[in-house]
Amino acid sequence: MRIEEAILGRRSIRAYRPDPVPPAVLREIVEAAQWTPSAANT
Repeated sequence: MRIEEAILGRRSIRAYRPDPVPPAVLREIVEAAQWTPSAANT
């Protein structure tokens, strides 16, 4: 196999769980994301 074939043929397939994410977990993630630096703050 050539390196180009390996790179161009690579695929990532993800399987997601069918159960919903609890609203409290989503809220916690969004609140934590508010404190992360942005590209404009570099």
